[in-house]
Amino acid sequence: MSRQQQQGSMHQRQNASNSRQIRKSRVSICSWLRNGGFKYIFATIWLALNAGIFCWSFYLYKLDVRYHYLRQMIGMGLYLSRGSASVINVNAAVILLPMCRSIFAIFRSKHMHRSTRRLFDSAKFIHILCALLICIATAIHCVAHFFNAFNFSRQYNSEFPDVNVAQYRGQSPCWIIFSTVPGVTGCVMVVTLTAIVLTSCRAVRTSRHELFRYSHQLFFLFYALLVSHSLGGVLKEQCNVAVHSPGCITLPEPMAEPEPETYLLMREYRGLQPEPEINMIDSEPDDVVNQTTVCIEKPVFRSHQSETWCFILIPACLYLIERLWRAIRSRQPVDVISIRMHPCDVIELELMQDDFSAKPGQYVLLQCPHISQLEWHPFTITSCPTKSKPTFKLHIRVRGDWTVALQEDLLKSSGTMKDSKVKDFQETLELPRFYVDGPYGSPSEDVFRYRTSVCIAGGVGVTPYAAVLQALLDESRKSKLRRLYFIWVCRDWECFIWFAELISTLHKKLWDSNRPDFLVVRLYLSKPSKSGEEWPPPVLQQPVFSRIEQGRPNFKELLDEVTLCNSGSDIGVFVCGPRKLSQKVHRLCNARQKNKTKLHFNKETFS
Repeated sequence: MSRQQQQGSMHQRQNASNSRQIRKSRVSICSWLRNGGFKYIFATIWLALNAGIFCWSFYLYKLDVRYHYLRQMIGMGLYLSRGSASVINVNAAVILLPMCRSIFAIFRSKHMHRSTRRLFDSAKFIHILCALLICIATAIHCVAHFFNAFNFSRQYNSEFPDVNVAQYRGQSPCWIIFSTVPGVTGCVMVVTLTAIVLTSCRAVRTSRHELFRYSHQLFFLFYALLVSHSLGGVLKEQCNVAVHSPGCITLPEPMAEPEPETYLLMREYRGLQPEPEINMIDSEPDDVVNQTTVCIEKPVFRSHQSETWCFILIPACLYLIERLWRAIRSRQPVDVISIRMHPCDVIELELMQDDFSAKPGQYVLLQCPHISQLEWHPFTITSCPTKSKPTFKLHIRVRGDWTVALQEDLLKSSGTMKDSKVKDFQETLELPRFYVDGPYGSPSEDVFRYRTSVCIAGGVGVTPYAAVLQALLDESRKSKLRRLYFIWVCRDWECFIWFAELISTLHKKLWDSNRPDFLVVRLYLSKPSKSGEEWPPPVLQQPVFSRIEQGRPNFKELLDEVTLCNSGSDIGVFVCGPRKLSQKVHRLCNARQKNKTKLHFNKETFS
C-alpha cells in the first residue's frame, strides 16, 4: 500500500471515529434550547395559533345565524373554505415581515438579548414556515371551493336566488368556477403560487438563481389577486336577522285579516290542524328550522365583506416603504478600487462608497446591472472600512451562472489573466457598474460579544471571520473578546493563500505585543497531499502555516480543549461552511458540557 493510500485510510478511520463520538454525545435540553431549539418552539406555537384561527373561523361560519341559508346549500365546504382563508390571510401578512432586512438590521444592531437577536437571524425559517402554511391552506381552500361549486349546482334553491351562485339546478361546476371573479382570480393565484414554490427549491436556487428571483417578483400579482379575490360577492350573508329569524315561516303577502269565524272555517275546510300560538317576537338564533315562528319580512342577503385587506395593509405598507428606502439607498455610486483573481476561482473586489460603514460579520447585497437587473447576491464583507481606509472588500467564489458571468466580464474588461491584480484602472478601462445594498447583520457579528469565541470555517466560509481578523489587526473597535480560536478547514492548500498575508501579519503582531494566547490558529487540509509534492508549498512558508494539519479536525477534542481552558464561561461558537460541518458542531454544542461551560452555537446563513 502506498503512502497516499495509507493516509487516506487513516483519515477515513479517524472520521468514522469522530462521527461515533459525536453521535454518542448526550444532548442537554438547556443547550438545545439555547442553540436553536427556540425555533422549533416558535414553530409549534405558530402552528397551534394557526390551528386556533382555523377552528375559530370554522365554528363561526358553522354556528352564525347569518349563514344559515348558505350552510343549507354548501355545508362543510363553507366551514373549510373560510377557516383556510383566515390562515392564508394571517400568514400572507406575516410572511412579509422577515423580508424587511433594513428594519431587522436596525433592531439587531441595538443591545438586545441574545435570544432576540437569534430570532432576527431566523427570518428565513419564519418566512419558509409561513409559506408552507399558505400552501397547505391554499390546497384546503381550493378543494373546499370545488365542492362548493358542486353543491351550488346540486342544491339549487329557487326560493333564495340571491344566495345561489348557480343559475339553475345542474349547472356545470366548472362553469360556475370560471365565470366568477373569485374563481378566475383563485385559479391565477394557484398558478402563481405554484410557480413561486417550485422555483424556490434548493436545486433551482443554486443552478438557476435568476429564475428564482424573477418568479418571486410574482408575489406582487399574488397579493393584488388576494385582495380582489372576494370582489365577486359569491358568498352571501343574511343582513336582517333581527326581523327574519333563519328557518321561520314567511307570510307570502300581507292580506286583509279575515273574521275569526271565517278564518277557522277555512282551516277546517282545508283539513289543517288548529294553528299553534304564534310567536311574533324575535327568537333566539338557532340553526334548527323553527316552523312555529312567523317572520315579518323575507330574508335579505348581501355579499360577504372581505377582511383580507385588514390583515395585509400594515405589513404590505411597511414592506413597500422598506423596499423603496433600499432602492434609493442602493442607487448610490460604488467605485471599484482594485480587482484580484485568487486561486480556486475566487474574486477579490475592493470597493468604496461614500458614507458607507459596516461591522465585522455583516454582509451586503451586490448587483451588477450588466449581468442582471433584478439579481442581488449576498456576500460577506471581508474587510470593513475604517477612518484611515474607507474601502471595503468582498471575496466572491465563482460558483453559479451569475458569478461565472461576473468573472468573465471582469477578465474581459481588465484584460488580465487569473492570479493577477489590477489597480487604478478606472481611467483607462470600462468596467461593469456595481450597486451595493446594505450592510445587514448576521450571527457572525456577535463574535466580539463574548470573552471567548470559536470561529470554524469551511472553505470560502472563512469570509465572515476574515473581517474579524482584519478588525483585530486594525484595532478598529473595542470589545470584550479576550481569546479567539480560529479553525479553518480547506480541501486545497491554495485556498489558504486567500488570507495568508492577513493571518501571518496578525499572528506576528500579537506575538510582538506579548499576546500570543489571544489568537489560536488551527488550519486543516482535508484532502491528502499528492505523493511527491513538497509540503508545505513555498508560498506558505510563514511560521503559522508550517503547522497545517492534514485530515479533518476532531471537533470534539477541540471543543473539549476550549471548555477546559475556559471553564464556567459563555463561549460563542460560530460556524460558516458546508451543512455537514455545521451539523457536527451543532450536535457537539448541544451536548452536556462540564464545568458549567455554555457553548452558544451560531450558524452563518444568508436569507
